Amino acid sequence: MQLKGQQSGALLLDVLLVLALLMILSMHAVPQAAKFYRQAVVEYEAEQLLATLRYCQNTSRITADSAWGYGANEPIKRYIYLQLFTNGHQLLAGEWDIIANHQYLPGVKVAKVYQEQGKNHYDDSIRLYFGANGRPGITGMMTLCIYYQGYPAEGKKIMISEGGRIRMERGTGAGK
Repeated sequence: MQLKGQQSGALLLDVLLVLALLMILSMHAVPQAAKFYRQAVVEYEAEQLLATLRYCQNTSRITADSAWGYGANEPIKRYIYLQLFTNGHQLLAGEWDIIANHQYLPGVKVAKVYQEQGKNHYDDSIRLYFGANGRPGITGMMTLCIYYQGYPAEGKKIMISEGGRIRMERGTGAGK
């Protein structure tokens, strides 16, 4: 009988060792899995926004001049606008008719980044349009930061130059 009692104690020790090993592994695996998820959803939404920006730019190039023949007598009705919010974006045209609407995945935010007194500041409501020549209706360069809420340093940057070049910066983090 005593041998059986010693074996059950050894089994309990084995179970405790396995549980301790699982806890140690999960302390490293869970944060890494969360970081992988954050990076994946930010990459997906950044690619979506980049494609939408290019679509808006190319559609404006195609339709801006021909829109005058179809009743777009005012300049505001001539362009396709991209309205960016923190939780999604909309493509608008004419008298603010919604062409497309996209909601970001939960936790993903988009903001315009600008520097003031050496610190990054974020503006979360942006309206952007492109002219017939493909140039955006902005002065200077615009930087958009796509990030997971609470982790702006892990985000992606989309830069739009005054000349109309749109590119995405990868791998350096948006908060640096």
